Amino acid sequence: MDNALALDPFEVSVMLLWATGVIYVCWRYVQCRSTYMLIVLVGSLCIPGLGICYAAGQAIRKFTNRESQV
Repeated sequence: MDNALALDPFEVSVMLLWATGVIYVCWRYVQCRSTYMLIVLVGSLCIPGLGICYAAGQAIRKFTNRESQV
């Protein structure tokens, strides 16, 4: 018997990435409380890849800033 509500592994991975991105952006919003972060938070709730792309961009920016200081 096939369950209609069952998720395949791809759907589960997309949902986990979406949740991770939303949690990261929400944490950054709580730290900053800026209008820009509020817009990114609302966008990451609506667009599944936006939050994780924002987190990746921040990690790359932090890494490149660290490399240029050394």
